[in-house]
Amino acid sequence: MTPKPFAFGFVMMSVVAVLTVIVMIVLGEYTKTRGRFLLTALIFEGYFFCSLGPVWVAERRADSPLSRVALAAAVAALLLLLTGIWGTPNSDAFWKSTAIVTVLALVLSYVAVVDVQPGRLARSYQVKAVALATVIACFGIAADIKWPPYWWVFTLAALAWVGTLLVPLVGYLARRVQGR
Repeated sequence: MTPKPFAFGFVMMSVVAVLTVIVMIVLGEYTKTRGRFLLTALIFEGYFFCSLGPVWVAERRADSPLSRVALAAAVAALLLLLTGIWGTPNSDAFWKSTAIVTVLALVLSYVAVVDVQPGRLARSYQVKAVALATVIACFGIAADIKWPPYWWVFTLAALAWVGTLLVPLVGYLARRVQGR
């Protein structure tokens, strides 16, 4: 397993999505089937993009079980989403489960990339912030919480994660600017 086939799959699915849109424009109509093909291409594109990081980590650090878990979660999310698109289940529980598995797959992909260096995962504030946001989101989806302050807390946790991602970047850019 190397990142190259996943990167190639990402590019190819991007091309398929663009070609599907071009066909819709040229024919001048949108059908349910063409919409499903477009969604399928976009979901495969997301799968390949989401799996690229864990595959890269698995190649560099074979002892990391997190990369395998992230890949398994990505496959599970892909299968659930494709079942939802083509099977059109009319179950609220199905879509809640699909949303939770998809959120977990995305977060596990990020965490797997952070885990490329041994010991980095435990000291990472970014991982702690995204884990908090993930727990809040998954619980909110599962319990069907519609109370706005609950989702405001989720938004604050997500913004804290983005902030923790930006702080090292801003520090790096500041050092680069000062070094010139």
